[in-house]
Formats: sequence, C-alpha cells, structure tokens
Amino acid sequence: MSRLGPLSPRETGPITEVSVTEISVETTGVMPVRRPVSGGTRLSKAALGTAVAALVTAPVFGLGLFPAIVAIILGHIGKKASPAGRIRSTVALALGYVALAISTAVLVFILLPLSLAFLVSAGYILEG
Repeated sequence: MSRLGPLSPRETGPITEVSVTEISVETTGVMPVRRPVSGGTRLSKAALGTAVAALVTAPVFGLGLFPAIVAIILGHIGKKASPAGRIRSTVALALGYVALAISTAVLVFILLPLSLAFLVSAGYILEG
C-alpha cells in the first residue's frame, strides 16, 4: 500500500494560536433592479390560443381554416411587436400552419367529394 502524503495524524502539540482574516465588502451606488421577465404580449397569447383552437377544430369538416389564418396573421404581428413574446408567437405560427394544412386537406379530400356526390344525387350535375 502506497501512501500519498501525510495521511496519519501528526503528533503536534495543542493548538495555541488561531488567526482569522477579516473580509469586508464596500458597495457604492445602487444595484440595478431587474424587472421580471414577462410571458409575452397579449397579441402573442391571443395568437397561441387561436392556433390551438384552430388545431383542435381542423379535423371537424375543416372548421379550423379561418382560426388558422387568424393565428398566422396574429403570430406574424406578435413576432415583430415585442421580443418577450417571440417564442410564443413562433409556436403559434407553427401550430397555425399545421392547422391550415390539416383543414385544407380535410376540405379537399372529404368535403369536396361529399358535396359533389350530393350534387350528383340531387340531379344538378350529370343529368342523364
């Protein structure tokens, strides 16, 4: 077993003297007060709420199309308005574009064939 340094207790006499160094801190002036970071503007919050609503209603007959457009517009305005709401506005933009794509797909692939089938069965198209 190798020893690294003095690991065994030394036989020294009793401690007779202890010295303490005093540290003092002097301040001049006033420390700046930090304002709390806000969660963003009302515009970015409205954009995110509208984007979530658009995403929820997008599969329901494409009803999320109009809230998605509103969320995209509010998201772009909110992104330029304040740096505090930039992340929230970016998330709102992403959700708005996804809701827009889902709503458009639902409108094109589900409602358009249904409406055409209704028009054919009613005799407005392809009368024979």
